[in-house]
Amino acid sequence: MNNFITNSEKKQLKTRLAQLISSSTELKFLVGFFYFSGIRELYQSLKNSPDTILRVLVGLNVDTSLYGLHEYAHSEEASDEEKAYEFLDSIKKSLPTDEFDTENSYEQIKFFVDLIKTERLIIKKTYQPNHAKLYLFKLAEVGRQALFITGSSNLT
Repeated sequence: MNNFITNSEKKQLKTRLAQLISSSTELKFLVGFFYFSGIRELYQSLKNSPDTILRVLVGLNVDTSLYGLHEYAHSEEASDEEKAYEFLDSIKKSLPTDEFDTENSYEQIKFFVDLIKTERLIIKKTYQPNHAKLYLFKLAEVGRQALFITGSSNLT
């Protein structure tokens, strides 16, 4: 069995993630970059798995040129509340673009906000830069408790 994900037409990471979401109770992702455009690819799988929890740890700053979404490196003096406010403010600035100004996008945004409110989606930022890409899956199936994917693909 070939376990390599090459992101070619038949071996895409998003396809494998969608398959694993449907059979997982918890997902833990460490990625360098995290954009709404990436998590949108997981929307249907997460919607069809109402008990799955997704924890995302983001290791690098978000590029200010992409979708207007940005995050600043904070000094150690900034409180977690201040960091969260600045990050959420940057997300608000990214939403009025043509790509996001659709009924489907608003439905997805509401879904992800609900995931955050119910603590099914937890997004945190590392204190130190980290460019790793690691996807851990706590599986619901008997006999195999966990699975992981590592490679060069961010959740973007």
